[in-house]
Amino acid sequence: MSSTRQLRIVAIKRRGRVLRHPLLPCLARYHTLNLTAGCPNECFYCYSQSYEFVPSWGTVAYYENTLERLRAELPRMKKKPELVYFSTYSEPFLPIEQILSAQFEIMKMLLEQKVRVLISTKGKIPHRFVSLFAEYPGMVHVQVGITTVNDRVRELIEPNASSVDERLDNLKRLRGSGVSVEARIDPLIPGLTDGNESLDSLMREIVKCGVRDAVASYLFLRWGIYPTKEIAYGDWSFRKMRRLYTLKVTDYCGNGIIWLPPTEYRRERYQTLKKIAGSYGVRIKLCRCKNRDLTDECCHPVPPGEQGNMQQLRFL
Repeated sequence: MSSTRQLRIVAIKRRGRVLRHPLLPCLARYHTLNLTAGCPNECFYCYSQSYEFVPSWGTVAYYENTLERLRAELPRMKKKPELVYFSTYSEPFLPIEQILSAQFEIMKMLLEQKVRVLISTKGKIPHRFVSLFAEYPGMVHVQVGITTVNDRVRELIEPNASSVDERLDNLKRLRGSGVSVEARIDPLIPGLTDGNESLDSLMREIVKCGVRDAVASYLFLRWGIYPTKEIAYGDWSFRKMRRLYTLKVTDYCGNGIIWLPPTEYRRERYQTLKKIAGSYGVRIKLCRCKNRDLTDECCHPVPPGEQGNMQQLRFL
């Protein structure tokens, strides 16, 4: 983590089911698991801060009985889960030993039950997790969030998340251990992280880690996504960037309302990204949920033959 800020950890009991179906259309048939609510990363664009049950910055609610309840829940399920996604509104690898230990046991239990695991993270992945994932080839896929190699920019938009070097190290260690991994270039921020020079530098570093696959999508805005203070870097500012968000989507994840940059802006920038990535031998997929006007691709695993023309993501 890039900040030494003290977190307030609140241990609470989970009352409902541990495994739930996410709202994301491409993952709806699978399950998700959140061990915590709240996150120390404090990304300025975090959509989970608009949820009433998520604590404000500086506090993390830890569902301390999750492992116990999962042990009881799995045998009662009529059909074993195919895949569990970590996580929809929390960082899987919080730098808190009590939480990391529980997360490790949860993931280990699922893998022992032959349940595939999909992980999206901006945190530093401890070595013991990488070793665990390597013991189950083809069962784990990790998306490491990284949108820039400029750590000053990273610190501006994701102040308490892991550093650029730590994320590149994640990619390198996972790839070196034979774990299926790709870079998650999400969210791209117009005028700040989507310039040609920035994208070229990012591709160059990703390739050095041995990674040849990445997914990409632009920042979306919705109610609750407003920085508590003015965010600016050089000539770029959040206030000026917001003027670009003129495309209203009214059915995001079923019934959500979000705002995106115009179709033509995203199309041109994605084409440029794919061209730059292709010059380094990196394959780019787009997120369909946030780009239905542009693609039928999907950045998550989907069942074969379903979801239109979307291709199934294979755990290599």
